[in-house]
Amino acid sequence: MLGHFRFPAPPIRLLRFVGLLALGLSGCGGYGGNNNTPPPATGPNAITNGDTLAVATSHWVSAQCNVQVELTSDYGFYSIVVDNSGTKSSGSFTWAIGPDATSVTVGPGSGLGGFFWVSALKDITGSTASQMFSASVTVETQSTPQSLGSCTFTLMQGNLP
Repeated sequence: MLGHFRFPAPPIRLLRFVGLLALGLSGCGGYGGNNNTPPPATGPNAITNGDTLAVATSHWVSAQCNVQVELTSDYGFYSIVVDNSGTKSSGSFTWAIGPDATSVTVGPGSGLGGFFWVSALKDITGSTASQMFSASVTVETQSTPQSLGSCTFTLMQGNLP
């Protein structure tokens, strides 16, 4: 008896709508339609300057803290620190996310006496897209950390190394 029951045919407009909806949903691929994810709005990955130090096209400058940094997506890090006496220290290192998602640790440093390097950027807010970020900066000399406090960085063209 149940085999003889017939459902009414759905209206053709409904079928078209369902078909177009299915096509539209299958075409959604995330940001930009190409399965690209949007760049992060803050944190270390939001302030990278290129793929490698050799091909980076920009860097960050904090005039108030006398610090310049460059971070690349392959975890390359270059910093220039000018101390109170006007002595400039620069060097290439690696960075890692931590101790939280909005901070980076850098190292190891050279261990040379009088040589300063940026060893941490904490509470990073801002991005390459906004051309500005702020962070609490720590520099070190011979493994002695010194906080510079909160520094504001501006994006500049050209790479550091």
